[in-house]
Amino acid sequence: MSRNVLATIVTTTSYGSWLPGDARGYVQDRKILPANPQVAEHARSLLSREPMQFTESQQVTLFDALQSGATEFGYRLTDVSVESWHLHWIVDHGFDPVPKMVGRLKTRMRQALDCGRIWAEGYCHRCLYTEHDMETARAYIARHHGCRMLEGKALNE
Repeated sequence: MSRNVLATIVTTTSYGSWLPGDARGYVQDRKILPANPQVAEHARSLLSREPMQFTESQQVTLFDALQSGATEFGYRLTDVSVESWHLHWIVDHGFDPVPKMVGRLKTRMRQALDCGRIWAEGYCHRCLYTEHDMETARAYIARHHGCRMLEGKALNE
């Protein structure tokens, strides 16, 4: 028997902001690995341009594009944090698979900024099955400086 997913929390990072070997650790093949300065330096050498850092203005644009994209595709966006190098969001995406939902929303945000590649490949996500899962994810987003939406309500900045 499959459990019903209430929503999904997604984390996506900007281009070049969290590379293999990073001092914060990194994930490879679903394994969490410790920092590795040699791997990090090699990864930096492969970047085609400087890492993407979102300005305050771009953060506002990303939030607006995430909201409008969710509306466009019939998703219910409830919680959002937009930081200078990453975003977290909680969304009920109905029957759309997670990769389709994330791809659609990352695309809408990239199109809104209109400045080339802005995202690192991939994303992290966790399906939320219970109200406790939702509360834990919401509390995590609320702790971020860039928190812009909680429980479906945009926050004043």
